[in-house]
Amino acid sequence: MPPGSPSAEFGPMKDQPALRVCVTGPTGFLGPYLLRELRRALPGARLVGLVRRAPAEPLPDVEYTTAFEGADLVFHLAGGGGVETSWRDPKGDLLLNAGSTLDLLQLLERTGRATVVLASSMAVYGEVDGTVREDEPLRPISPYGVSKLAAERYVQAYARAGRVDGRIARIGNLYGPGQRRLVIFDLARQAVASRGPLRLRGSGTEVRDFVHATDVAQALVAIGLRGEDSGAYNVGSGAPVTLRRVAELVATAAGLDPAAVETDGMPDTGKVGVFLPSTERLASLGVRAAMPLERGIQEPVSWARSVS
Repeated sequence: MPPGSPSAEFGPMKDQPALRVCVTGPTGFLGPYLLRELRRALPGARLVGLVRRAPAEPLPDVEYTTAFEGADLVFHLAGGGGVETSWRDPKGDLLLNAGSTLDLLQLLERTGRATVVLASSMAVYGEVDGTVREDEPLRPISPYGVSKLAAERYVQAYARAGRVDGRIARIGNLYGPGQRRLVIFDLARQAVASRGPLRLRGSGTEVRDFVHATDVAQALVAIGLRGEDSGAYNVGSGAPVTLRRVAELVATAAGLDPAAVETDGMPDTGKVGVFLPSTERLASLGVRAAMPLERGIQEPVSWARSVS
């Protein structure tokens, strides 16, 4: 472990310089959640957000910069996209995810060895029936899954060569207030805009693991501080649910009839039917999701109402 790297003690020893923690993509949906959790878990750390331009609403006690000067611990959230957008622009998706990861790793070669936590996706697994553990063969079925897998391979290659201490966080279906896309926000926006039935793509029997952004932030910090070098961790709630049930919970939170959910019955290209990710390895770091979906789903519904 390089000098100044995080330890199980959650911070530097007495008389050591403050831990330098950098977050790429700090102004995206997940970034502010992670920065607030870092401030709580590492109160003496120097927090830096690597940005292309200064944010309109900066968080207190965070230094935002366009010039990377090195760090002890880096959380790589920059990237993004998704299954649908990756089919429209697969090359752009590759550059957004794998390209940005390689850029970061090359920066670290010039600024000093660090611990890197890559925010990856469970899309790297592809279509798998039953419980999915981290040692499952990786067979992505969308360009998005391929680009996330390529990013993982870069981190692992640099870690095995001793150039970084790399860890992988494979995040499930993320949700929370502030998110402006994907299933729960789309349903919440429908719910607050109309008194009619909620319309859901697919059959409604598809199974996903939805995990609140606060739980993901805590998991990322634990992986950064206590995870294994080159290790991969599923980050989910451990409580998979059907999409129809999600729609019913959104309807209830919005004051609609939960029975009034319509599905189009059409399968989504590049998406998995039933997905049951194991979170046992994450639990071994002392982390379990705390936000139940029934309560957490009320927040994005309230937020969608406030921005509609």
